[in-house]
Formats: sequence, structure tokens, C-alpha cells
Amino acid sequence: MKFFTKKTIALLCLFLTILLILLLRLLHPLSVPTMAEGQGTPLPVVMYHHVLSDGSRLLGAYVVSVSELESDLCWLKAAGYTPILPSALTAYVESGAPLPPKPILLSFDDGYESFYANALPLLQKYQSPAVVSVIGRYTDLYSQPGESGHLNYSHITWDQLKSLENEPLVEVGSHSYDRHDATGKHSPRGAKQERGQTDEAYLAALRSDTQKLQDAIAAHGLKLPTLYAYPFGYYTDQSEAMLGEMGFRITLSCEEGCSVITRDPASLRLLKRYNRAHGRSSADFFAKMGLAA
Repeated sequence: MKFFTKKTIALLCLFLTILLILLLRLLHPLSVPTMAEGQGTPLPVVMYHHVLSDGSRLLGAYVVSVSELESDLCWLKAAGYTPILPSALTAYVESGAPLPPKPILLSFDDGYESFYANALPLLQKYQSPAVVSVIGRYTDLYSQPGESGHLNYSHITWDQLKSLENEPLVEVGSHSYDRHDATGKHSPRGAKQERGQTDEAYLAALRSDTQKLQDAIAAHGLKLPTLYAYPFGYYTDQSEAMLGEMGFRITLSCEEGCSVITRDPASLRLLKRYNRAHGRSSADFFAKMGLAA
């Protein structure tokens, strides 16, 4: 008597194969790949934006709570990851300086005042370096005498940035002077080339905007950024070449993934990042990034 048909046997084999894969995944979870000496160093990058109080009604895709940020920093420390500054990356590439084991870059886009008020004390508490990339127009706005802001929406001021010059845990990056409008109605949408815009006009406008922020930073006696975080992740081959000519050694994209850093300066371009949103545990978020505890 036949107890199993060919179809039944095939389905059973498929089931056992899937079960084996799941067991192997549990025993050996996905993690950031390790590289043999000379092949490069994996560099996970976290993309934060706004950091507000735990009870804020603004918590969401681009706003995390103070507790979530602290939980992330605790998780990284316990897992043996070492946050580093952009300057450590350029030193590794350009002069052969070593990187610590399991390096990670913590980036804060938009330059909200909440970075200064809420994130900085935690970075200091856990001795975790980070880069904050500012938008020149908003720093100018909230630095005006008599300008009243609220932590829910205000941006870091020039005085606050100047005080960070003596903070060894923080470096400042560029996030454009005024190219941070997702709709494109009030300003260009990042480094995106608009329809009908000639290459010459596009590059002239992008260079002018980038230089305007560099000039403002220099005018306030601050160190010029060498990192550019692309607003919304928009970039072009022309923008990459132009920023390189202007002295930017590192560019950050919004594409998810883990970049590999080598001694080649090109490895510091368009570094991939994972956006940190509210509502996910540190363990779950870093597992999504492929980081192992």
C-alpha cells in the first residue's frame, strides 16, 4: 500500500527545508558582516532627527523620545559598538589611523535645538560621539534677537553651535543652507535637479547654497564641515563631484544598508543609513540594521 504520493513527499521535503532554514537563522542571526584584514571595515550609520520628551504627541517616523535614544546608547555600549566621529573616518582613510572595534556613526539631521537640549546630555553621559548636520536658514532664523522658539520646532542657534566647538563628542555637518523643502514650493528639494533645469544652472544653484552655509559657519568662527548629509537623500553624480571639489570628504545618503570603509576615499561617499523612528525597541531596531548583541 502506498502511504505517500510523490506530491506528498515533495511537500514534506519543502517543509523540512524551510524548517531547517528557520532553525539556522535562529542559531546564526543576520549580523553586520565581518571583513578580513585589507577588505575594509563595515560601518553602520544611524539617522536620527528630532529628540523630544517621552510624552510628546509629535513622536513618530522622524521624532524619537529621550528614553528611546538613551536605550539605543545603552544597547550599543552593551553590544560592544563604538560610536565615532566623521574625522575618525577621514583619518582612517587618509592617514591610516586605526578604527575601534565595531565602529558606528550616529548622525542627527536637520539641526534641531532638541539635539542640544536632549541628545547632547545623553551623548555626554554615555561618551558617545555624533555628528549634527545643520540647515543654515533655520539656524539663522532662530539666532535672531528676540526670536522665540519652542523645543518642538526650533533649531540650534549659532551661539549653541559655538559652544559645541569645545565639545569633543560632537562635529558639525552640512545639511544645506536652504534646500530642505520636501514640496519644492519654497526652496529646492535637496540636491535634486529640477525638471527643465540645465546642468549649469543646477550646479551653480547648488554650489551657491552650499557655499552660503560654509561662509556663515566660517563667519561665526566655527570649523568648516567636511561631511554633507543629503536632504531627503537626493543626489546626482554632479553633486557628488561638486561637493568633493568643495572639500567635503564624506556624504550621507538615505539609502538603507551598511557601507564598508576601506582606504579608498570613494568609500566615504554616499554612506548608507537607517532612519531611527519612534515605537520600536532598541533590540528590534538594531536587529533590522543587522547588528548583533
